[in-house]
Amino acid sequence: MTLKILVVDNHPMILKLLANFLEKEGHEVMTASDGLAALSVLEVYAPDIIFVDLVMPNIGGDKLCRIIRGIPRFADLFIVILSAIAAEDDIDCKEFGANACIAKGSIKSIQKHVLEVIRHHTDKSPATLEPVANLEDIQYRSITRELLSSKNHFEAIINNMSEAVFELTADGAIIFVNLAALDLCNLAEEKLLAVNIVTLFSAEAQERITTLLAHPERLPQLIEDNPPTLLNGKQVTLHFLELYQKDRTTIILMAKDVSDRRETEQALLANETRFRELFNNMSSGVAVYEATDLGANDFVFVDFNRAAERINKIRKEQVIGRSLLEIFPGAKEFGLLAALQRVWQTGRPEHHPISLYTDNRLTGWRENYLYKLPSGEVVAIFEDVTARKQAEQKLAVESAMNAAVARISRMIISSDSLKDISSALLKEILTLTGSKYGIIDLVDPQTNNLLAMAFSPEIRDMCTMHEENGACVHAPQGLVSWVLENKTAILSNAPLTDYRAKSLPPGPASLTRLVAVPAMFNHDFLGIISVANSPKAYEKRDLATLEHFASLFALAAQKKQAQDHIAHLAHHDPLTGLINRHIFPDRLAQAMILSQRHRKKIALLYVDLDKFKQINDAHGHLAGDAVLIEVAARLRTLLRDSDTVARMGGDEFVVILHDISSKTAVQHVATKIIASLADPILFHDLRLTITASVGISIYPDDDKQIDALLHKADKAMYLAKKSSTTSYIFYEG
Repeated sequence: MTLKILVVDNHPMILKLLANFLEKEGHEVMTASDGLAALSVLEVYAPDIIFVDLVMPNIGGDKLCRIIRGIPRFADLFIVILSAIAAEDDIDCKEFGANACIAKGSIKSIQKHVLEVIRHHTDKSPATLEPVANLEDIQYRSITRELLSSKNHFEAIINNMSEAVFELTADGAIIFVNLAALDLCNLAEEKLLAVNIVTLFSAEAQERITTLLAHPERLPQLIEDNPPTLLNGKQVTLHFLELYQKDRTTIILMAKDVSDRRETEQALLANETRFRELFNNMSSGVAVYEATDLGANDFVFVDFNRAAERINKIRKEQVIGRSLLEIFPGAKEFGLLAALQRVWQTGRPEHHPISLYTDNRLTGWRENYLYKLPSGEVVAIFEDVTARKQAEQKLAVESAMNAAVARISRMIISSDSLKDISSALLKEILTLTGSKYGIIDLVDPQTNNLLAMAFSPEIRDMCTMHEENGACVHAPQGLVSWVLENKTAILSNAPLTDYRAKSLPPGPASLTRLVAVPAMFNHDFLGIISVANSPKAYEKRDLATLEHFASLFALAAQKKQAQDHIAHLAHHDPLTGLINRHIFPDRLAQAMILSQRHRKKIALLYVDLDKFKQINDAHGHLAGDAVLIEVAARLRTLLRDSDTVARMGGDEFVVILHDISSKTAVQHVATKIIASLADPILFHDLRLTITASVGISIYPDDDKQIDALLHKADKAMYLAKKSSTTSYIFYEG
């Protein structure tokens, strides 16, 4: 009959010889070198008989037997002890669940008794086996008895320790426990052995222990803080040690039940917690100090609540044990140190009124109440009244802002000059933002250059301004270029290193802070307001102030543009853009004055278009308008910048030629005008052709009166219109 047999022995020769012998007898054999390995085999293998050595690493034979007997499916497994200490140790194999015991002797004697045990089990013999078989083949060894006595003595000591002791494999499997460990876990030994130590603990402790076992280099390790909790609810401190043996390394774990102590600590902690919760949930900041010396030259923090952390923007652990002046260097100037010294010396409470505290880290308004404890410590209860003071300051700023807006608005309504409005605006802005420098610019839409309407004196050198037509013109620099390009406001407290300044023309090196905003009106970009170098960092409030005033400046600039446009319409022909007949006498009068001053002559050319009515009648007024626009453009092209051309009405134009040298020069201009206007004018797919007649009068030769000079040029033009030989005629008196 073939049997399934498991042989468990830590001696490799015994394993090999016994396995070969049993296989030759026709049996199926599995082997294991220690108790843990045997339990792994038993998870997948169900033997009929198991031979177990007693003395083995990683769970001995007696404990392995108890574990196997605790497994229901192995309740009837036939267990045989095969031990070298059977003669020296008084073994009763039935105590730990074995069915038979064979003492190790010679190989032949072992084989003989193994076959007898197998036969007894197979035949189901009712005869009783010897308590220990094969004693006749061995000699008693006193050294073994001494070792066994020492082992028993050691186990007695370990089992009488108050601390629970576990021996573990490197991966945490339990291979030894003392009586205290059994009591701690409320489990029998066979229920603990081979179990992984991690599984005895609650989920939150398992990760800590698993991590520790994975890093043996961290041993020895003592876990006392936040003691882990067992599944049975007990809290324990753990002390891990590494144990080196000849051929293996194990871990010794000593555990101490601290559940009662923890309960006492928790009760004390509950009282402390109640006080601490009240202390920490006060809305007022509380700081507790003790004097550093008998002279109370400084004070050390001994407590600090959450409100104090919030108010002072610093954590409790950053202040405890450190001096007041170290943490808050501004306390002396603030007056708190002197107040603490008085309270500490006199014991009388004191109110330290609302004052502004400031240092290189913190700025805020504080109100303190101080008193001395019986212990000698001084308590400061304080409030942060910064928000209230800021609200008051904000109200004052808004009041000043509203007054400034009212003043500027009155100037705009009164149509004060844009320069006067800009100067007033700049003054208000510098005051409200505390800025050292400022400038208000109009933007030239053609060149994107800036026209300074008002600026601080230092700005002239910073911006490299130059005079142009009586105005201070400069090119945008630094972040002002960014505002001009993006039409978006900017606030930068580090303009020279601001990321937006890359690839832009560099700004003045003396700028430390900058706010610049565009002045917009109905999406039209009219100008830029910039301020710089406030003694403190600019805030959003400063940006909002500038944006508000930029709107006023844009309104004033737009109003000025509208007024200029109305004036332009009053003095210029709306179709051609030339000056009209109303302003022409003034321009002619100015020309006459200059002529007298420089002793030069001027010529007046009266230009009338021929065949213009036919174009209007044949092709409509749009064609006629196109002709007039083109005529005006050609006249402007032919003339010098110093000359003047005006539309007198209908198809009549008048030209003022300044500083003429001779009639020949005038004749040359008249010829060019007639030739230029004779070129066809394109209107859609039409080629329109006109001619011109020109009458000329000379100042002061022909007359010195404006109306008379104009009348004589007009009279000469009519003669030219009737002439069949020439298109221009000088007035002849």
